Amino acid sequence: MTTDTTIGPQMDRAAQGTDPRGWLVFHWLPDDLQRAEDSTAVNDRDQMRPRGFERPATDTERTLLAHLGYQLPDELVTVVRYRTRGVRNRRWPQLEEDVTP
Repeated sequence: MTTDTTIGPQMDRAAQGTDPRGWLVFHWLPDDLQRAEDSTAVNDRDQMRPRGFERPATDTERTLLAHLGYQLPDELVTVVRYRTRGVRNRRWPQLEEDVTP
């Protein structure tokens, strides 16, 4: 993975918790992280279910969440829901009570 200093700032609405996509919305990402995020988005779309689904957090999600200051458990679950056909929302209920960032 890449170093944290190359990750762009988090978008304001994501930082405020009001972005429908969730917390991991940045102004830019380094190429390797962006490719990994794009791949995850395609895989999530292929798994799309009406009520959403859960999966283990990817290494990239873990990198980005740690970059935001979250203390990550060994096993972290990502909850994926689609607000619309094109808007994927990711949540980490295990971290939602963590007030670190």
